[in-house]
Amino acid sequence: MYLTNTICVSATVLVGYIWCLFVDYRIFQSLKRLKKKRIQLGIPVLLVEVLVLLNLFIPGLMFRISSHNVYTRGTFSLLIYILLMGCFLESIYIVHIFEKKFGSVKFFPVVYYMFPCIIGATIQAIFYGIATGWLSVSIAFMLVHMQLQSFNTFIDEMSGLYNRKYLNYYLHKMEETENAKYFGIMLDVNDFKSINDTYGHLMGDQAIKEIGHILTHAIPSNAIAMRMAGDEFMVFVETGLQEEAEKCQARIEKRVQHFNDTTDLPFYLSFSYGVAKYDGQELRDFLAEMDEKMYNEKKVNLGLK
Repeated sequence: MYLTNTICVSATVLVGYIWCLFVDYRIFQSLKRLKKKRIQLGIPVLLVEVLVLLNLFIPGLMFRISSHNVYTRGTFSLLIYILLMGCFLESIYIVHIFEKKFGSVKFFPVVYYMFPCIIGATIQAIFYGIATGWLSVSIAFMLVHMQLQSFNTFIDEMSGLYNRKYLNYYLHKMEETENAKYFGIMLDVNDFKSINDTYGHLMGDQAIKEIGHILTHAIPSNAIAMRMAGDEFMVFVETGLQEEAEKCQARIEKRVQHFNDTTDLPFYLSFSYGVAKYDGQELRDFLAEMDEKMYNEKKVNLGLK
């Protein structure tokens, strides 16, 4: 009984932790940010998990089971509910931060999933003996699955980045935001056609996947990456400072160089860049400036006239 209850309590704590990481990655699509979040959230989770394990040797810390198999809560059992509520609120805060930086994410309304979890955990915490926690988690997971079908329409299947549909939505939000200051970086793969012609389209698809990995690892937490179409990509950095955009570009270049130095694939990657600042001008002028700068650099990189 002690062992099985320890597993259940431990899993309950982990559900909240993994949920926060899931929400963070699905929205920001940044492994660098996820690694930081994993450590920040992991410290309190680890402390509670240690108490849960210690309860096997010191009954009463988290729960106690009598000789008649009667379960009673322990001295620190309230920490489990505090941690769960904290994780639920943290996931809502993650969405709030994203919306503040990049616009609404109505296609991924995390707050809706929190209702059954919060209600279930609250009922179980207040009314001893009523086990509604895992039931509420099951309901929440069903809602998550249903909503992800909608969310996935905004994700490019090949690269794993946001797609053109989300780009149009994002640009519209930029245009509506007052005093918006962004730097846009347009990226085009140099001589991508030769990868397809030389190694086949399957290898070309692999190149797109590798680019998705590169951008996901490279961009900072205040940036977002998208695939426009084919071998064209966009990165938006929420900043009014050109040096931050330059740092983002340098990080991408560093990742590209790392890929070229370590890959066992038969091709190498390089980009042509077009960088422009958006501070409220016409979107078509902003996009045209990036496109022109990118095309001019591409002519130099490929030796075109």
